Amino acid sequence: MSKFHWSLIIFLLLELGLWIMVARGMSSYASPFILIFVYSLFLFAMSMMPGVNFFVKAQNHVASDRVMLTFDDGPHPELTPLTLDILKEKQVKAMFFLIGKNVEAHPELVKRIIAEGHMVGGHTYLHEPAFGFKFGSALDKDIMRAQNLLTDLSGKEEVYFRPPFGVTNPNVAQVIKKRGLQMIGWSLRTYDTAYDFDSLKVQKVITQTKPGDIVLMHERVKSTCEALPELIDGIRKRGMEFGVLSQ
Repeated sequence: MSKFHWSLIIFLLLELGLWIMVARGMSSYASPFILIFVYSLFLFAMSMMPGVNFFVKAQNHVASDRVMLTFDDGPHPELTPLTLDILKEKQVKAMFFLIGKNVEAHPELVKRIIAEGHMVGGHTYLHEPAFGFKFGSALDKDIMRAQNLLTDLSGKEEVYFRPPFGVTNPNVAQVIKKRGLQMIGWSLRTYDTAYDFDSLKVQKVITQTKPGDIVLMHERVKSTCEALPELIDGIRKRGMEFGVLSQ
């Protein structure tokens, strides 16, 4: 069972105990509802923390002493080619988590990513802010439409998946299990969509990087692409090399 299922069992037992105490006059009626509120807040927090593997198990490190660079939200018509040029020059393989609607718009870039030896994974078709509220066939379609587009372009079944914003919940976990997908998380988040990659930030990420890390970045962010050569060189100076998942 997942951590979520264990927490649900504990919650239900506690809730039952509180209602028994209410019936016996040992507790107020508010107590069971307070527990429901606290547990709901707890579940919300867990849904935003994929690294704890609460709802579904994710791979958050590579099984080696290498570092894997990952790029979300592509392909981007201008910045993905720039990212690929830099990776080719630096002889680095990386992993790209691609949005389905962008894949449809730029299939030639996906083919280039694959042809140059990088790995790809799905990142849903729409990448909507309301992703965490989807369920049933709508959620399944959003996830699998992107996976199927990548499968058609690569010629092999693409099972790697990263949810938008790292959001997980029981509904997402159900689709992942049903479809036989493998969720890829991260161990080092650069927050490049919130703060531009200036020299200070590049040095901070270089210092934080450890062997086995999966680094989360976005190639749609211009400052990320511009900082990539310095980042790669800095990590190498610390004695680390780059790689991707063992397939």
